This record gives sequence, C-alpha cells and structure tokens, in this order.
Amino acid sequence: MFRKLYIMSAIKSTPSIAVPAKKSRRLQQKSGCKEEETLETTLAPVVTAKTRGTQIPIGLGHTPFPFNEKVSLKAIREQKKLEVKMAPNAKDNSVKVGEEHQADLPDFNPSLECDGQDREEVMWRPSPKTFDDHESYQAAYFLPIWYQFKGQIPFDVALQNLMHHDYDIGKALETVDGKLSTLPQKFKDLAKVQMRKFREIYETRTKQGVRMEIPTRKLQEKAMRNYHIAEVQGFYHRFENRALEGSSCTCPVLAHPEVVPRWACGNCTKHLKPTTTEDQCLICLNYKAVTGTTRPANNPVFTDEELQKILNWKKVEEQAERPVSKEEFEQIQKQSKIDRLLRNELTEEERLIVEPGQLPHKKKNLTGAQMQENGWNLVEQLEECPLGLSVFRQCNCDARDHVIENAMSIEIRKAVKRKSVDEEKQVQNSNAAKKPRRVLKRL
Repeated sequence: MFRKLYIMSAIKSTPSIAVPAKKSRRLQQKSGCKEEETLETTLAPVVTAKTRGTQIPIGLGHTPFPFNEKVSLKAIREQKKLEVKMAPNAKDNSVKVGEEHQADLPDFNPSLECDGQDREEVMWRPSPKTFDDHESYQAAYFLPIWYQFKGQIPFDVALQNLMHHDYDIGKALETVDGKLSTLPQKFKDLAKVQMRKFREIYETRTKQGVRMEIPTRKLQEKAMRNYHIAEVQGFYHRFENRALEGSSCTCPVLAHPEVVPRWACGNCTKHLKPTTTEDQCLICLNYKAVTGTTRPANNPVFTDEELQKILNWKKVEEQAERPVSKEEFEQIQKQSKIDRLLRNELTEEERLIVEPGQLPHKKKNLTGAQMQENGWNLVEQLEECPLGLSVFRQCNCDARDHVIENAMSIEIRKAVKRKSVDEEKQVQNSNAAKKPRRVLKRL
C-alpha cells in the first residue's frame, strides 16, 4: 500500500515536459508575475516535424541526411494536444467596416515591381551553323561526360555548356567539370545491406501478385536513411528503368573505352601529384581526339572525395618513396577500411546504414574474437553495391515508325489495340446471345 502511494505521489510531483506546472494565485502575487508570463517563460520547446530532405545539397562535398527516427508524426500529434492556447488580449474584436477603416496601400509602381530582367534560363539554342552529324557529337561529347561523371552532369546542363562555348566541343570539354560546383552532390552507391532491403521492399506484392506502390518515405526510413528523400526518389526511378532495360530493345550497346576515374587521370592530377602514369579519363581522351592536342587541365574541379583520394595517394607514395600504382593504392585504401571496421569503429553515416540486429554479438563488453566477428559482418554489410548507369543503344529496330520513338510505346499500342478488338468481339458475341428468337406466326 505504501509503495503504491509513493508511486502515485511521484507521478503527481513530476512536471509535464510539454505543459509547465501552474502556480497558485497566491504564489503569483508574491512573485509579482502574471500567469501568462509564467507560461511563456517556462513552456518547453515544441517538437517540430523534421524535413526529409526534399532538396539535395549543392556542391562538391557529400552531406548525408541526418535521419532522426525519434521525431515521429505520433509525437507531433501528441504535442499538439498539449499546447496551451492563450486568449487574445484585444478588448474589441469586432470587425470595422467603412471608409475610415480601410487599409492604406501605396500606389502601384511598375518600375519597382518589374526590373525588366528575364528570369528564364536558356538551356539550349540550336547552332546557326547547321550540322546533321548528331551521332558524332553524341560520341565525342555527351557519352564521355555521361560515363565519366556517372550521370551527375545531366544532358541539358552539358548542352548548355556547349552552347555557352559557341558549340566548340574542345572548349566545352575543358570546362564541363566546373558544372559540378552548381549541381546536386554526387550520389553515393548503396551498401549491400541497403540494396538487399531496397529490393525486398520494391518486390512487395499483393495477394493477387501485383507489385505494390511503395511510398518514398518508407523506402527512406527502411532502406536509405542516410539519403535525402529527393535522392531516394531519383534512385527509385533509376532502379525501375534498369529493370525495364533490354525488354523493348535488344540492339547493341554503344561501346566506350574503360573509364579511368578522374583522381587517377595523369593529366588532370598533374598539378596536385607527380605522376608517371599514362592513364587518362574520358574527358582528356576525347579532347585530344577532337582537337589533336593534350587537354590543358589548368584548373580542374574535383569533388571533395576525389581530392582526398589524390592527397592520400600522394602521401602513400611519399611514405613508400616510390611510385604506387592505382591498383595498389586502392588495395591499401580497402584494407585500411577493413581494419577500422574490425575495430568496430563506425562513422555517423555508417551507423545509419548498418543493421545492429544482424550482428552475431550484441553485448556491450565483447572479447577480441567477438569484436572481430562483428567486424567482418560490418564489412559485408557496408560493401558498396553500385546499380550502374543506363546504357545507350544504336537502335535499328524494324518495329519503330518513321518518327523516333520508344519501341515500348509501340508494344503498348499493339496491346491496347488487341484489347479493344477482343472487347469488340465480346460485345458482338453478347449481342448475338441476347438477340430474340424469330417466332413463326400461324396463318
């Protein structure tokens, strides 16, 4: 009995987090403050809805989304119930009507409202020099940009850059990497555990076997916590498009040479690190193929990740006092990450990715062998699982019309046509069944 009374008194004495304890009027008169002032000063901060990252960060860095699962819609709804609404202090709340109570608005001045500047941005204007060799422009300009930057520089931005340089492919290739500083950050490949979870959610089906439409918020919460919701939406469409590739067109893929990363390009990194390698990225290779000269690369723009790799590579070569190949450097970087994970050391972003429930040992105080076993599990979970880029094909399908269109749309039209024909036949058969029989009249 005493224990029950003690618990009840403790509950009553504990103040609410959202609503402060009210003071009696006698205590308020002694302290010299009003009830409204006390509530305003002691009210706890209201829980607000956390953004899901509708805007991807712009620039050369990589900012993971700080997913906070503690802030939920349920907590926000509960907080709304506990809010204290104070009565207005105005004495007269009646609406005033008449000429004396009209708002005083300044006269309209068109010069202040409209500055005459064109707010639209031209992305592409056809060249006055007519050229019909679009395939050469695609092979020498856009495809190298697409594969080298892994889709980070889209087609319209690449065309705008070409237009700004008077349709000169050489000048456009020299400066195209400067667009990285004004575009959304580079998309980071999903980890193995994230890709597995994403596929499971994506393949969720109803009892009838139809694939369900999964909300983007659920994909972010369950599989892609460290990604902004705008990145989740873009990845969802890329994943869906990759699943449909090859189903409508089986023409050969446009060939391209092996892609050397820009941090390993001997020409792009010549001002940051002494190098003896002759490997070059697709931008430098196509610049030389178009102009006949080596790309200057006087002020190349790198992402923060690429720049860090260049500096780490330089440091490894200085410590080894010899040139280190790209493959050897990548192996050193990989082993350094494995050693860190075997010590169970995770970054803030990696903590959002891993699933602690899959670890073999979940206790706090682990032995060295148990930590190492957990570490190898972390290595497997955090292994990168790239999706790959959409491929370009030299389409020569016999089924396409004179105008350029997707072969999938033709198949859809054929299916719709077959369906309409079948429906017409069903209607005809039903009408024939309902047709009244002829009755012979007796003479």
